[in-house]
Amino acid sequence: MDPLRQYQIAFVGLKAGVHEFSYDIDEWFFKSFDDSLVRKGKLRVHLSFDKGMSFFLLNFHISGTVQLMCDRCAADLALPLDSEYPIVVKFDEHAEAEKDDSMADVVYINRSSSHLDVSQLIYEFINLSIPLNHVSCDYLRGEKPCNADILNRLAPSSHKNLTMVKDPRWDNLSNIKFN
Repeated sequence: MDPLRQYQIAFVGLKAGVHEFSYDIDEWFFKSFDDSLVRKGKLRVHLSFDKGMSFFLLNFHISGTVQLMCDRCAADLALPLDSEYPIVVKFDEHAEAEKDDSMADVVYINRSSSHLDVSQLIYEFINLSIPLNHVSCDYLRGEKPCNADILNRLAPSSHKNLTMVKDPRWDNLSNIKFN
């Protein structure tokens, strides 16, 4: 059985109007995607699905935590996420690659489709929600440092006994004057 089958919405049988869907995301979800940055996490996705006659309005609300490695000390870090992403789904016979890139938050599906798979959208939105720097918020506020042993090993003071050897080839560069 396909583990991502629960993320397929059979929109043909739905009446026009707003429909609500909720998904619990855990490590089984991330295992379905090759080379995923996230391996573990506990997330809740709330999807508001507004079915119109010729298009759908989707609003994804993602909240929870993902487990990542801290960029400073390589310790496990539970990073909180809370974000919303709106998407418009339109019917069109042409391939999505031929469409204009100016409408980035529009997804095109074929008119003969009966299901909309939102698993890839959820996966991409989770990855978009992750900040570039994976550092504990407590560390940034100065309340709780990362793994102190690792930070002490990385501190410049631990390299005091290394002496800098001056290379005479670079002496002429110190005479350069900038205007």
